[in-house]
Amino acid sequence: MKRGIQICFAAALAALLLFGCTGRMPSAAPAGSGASSRAGGSAARADAGAVVEQLRERYGLDGERLSAFEVLRAETAPPSEWDEWPRLEEYLAEDGLTWRDWLEVDDARQLFVAELRVKYTPETAICGPQYKDGIWTVLAPMEPADGELLVKESMVAAIGEDPAPTDPDAAALGLTDDQWAMVNHQLTALVGCGVWRDYDSPGQWAQEQFTLWLALRAKDWPGMEDTLSESDVLRMTQADFSPENAAWSGTDIRLQQSGLFTDGRLQLPDMPQAAASMETCAVEYRREAAQLPVVDEYAAVTEPEELVATVTIGADTPVRMEYRFGLIPEGTGPAARPWLKQARLLDG
Repeated sequence: MKRGIQICFAAALAALLLFGCTGRMPSAAPAGSGASSRAGGSAARADAGAVVEQLRERYGLDGERLSAFEVLRAETAPPSEWDEWPRLEEYLAEDGLTWRDWLEVDDARQLFVAELRVKYTPETAICGPQYKDGIWTVLAPMEPADGELLVKESMVAAIGEDPAPTDPDAAALGLTDDQWAMVNHQLTALVGCGVWRDYDSPGQWAQEQFTLWLALRAKDWPGMEDTLSESDVLRMTQADFSPENAAWSGTDIRLQQSGLFTDGRLQLPDMPQAAASMETCAVEYRREAAQLPVVDEYAAVTEPEELVATVTIGADTPVRMEYRFGLIPEGTGPAARPWLKQARLLDG
């Protein structure tokens, strides 16, 4: 399975909603059962857990794409709240009616509101999801059918900033959550592919080592488990080995000239066996002034310090590798991220 958060399915989600994931007492009707219709207490009800799972599917919010997901609110909203969402007047439902018109035609129709904390993995952000992450407000008009309320349409009406604090380990190194998540993903593949010697680019690896690195690294990229196109490979290698953070159509010229690329799609091994697991390695991190230069065109969009990771591999006859990363800050591309400048064998 890919790494990422574990998906909270409908039953567990409904329980979470009932026992206070919103951080406040439920409104007139419990979020897990839906509010009563404006037409009376015998009307259809919304299953909040099932609706949220349906919205997750609609917007591709599955575990392999997310590093965090939280339900802050999930319930039907009374008409007194509808003025909070002017976009209800912008979208046409049917027969020339706006969403609000459509809701008001029949008192049995309801507006479901979900507030979701959505945090993509940095790899997903690089792939360009339709919506940015943050605190989503999702509106879903619903209509009764066979005693249930069913979602007719949905839209992401607003995306606010995520107030969640930075991971303490990331904060201690002055990294963003994306930089911290990505360097851990990168080291897992770099150590696992078994290239424990000096190099500056994967263009200096053997084909078998490069293929193993791709197979290990693909576990962190959405939709890249089995086969990779050349554009997939270019995106993955650019993310990990290049400071280019705007145009995602190329990679380091040394890699392009290395002969490691093949025509067509690259078939990955079914069960890649890592040469070493990070779970058995010791890692020491530090930040220091950059020792390796960056070409002028990238100097303004990289941080002035480097992140250095010293990894001790094995116990009986340990190998010590030093990985030196440049850092792309937030605001210069799809994701803040590290990129490997150099790997050096210290002992082994």
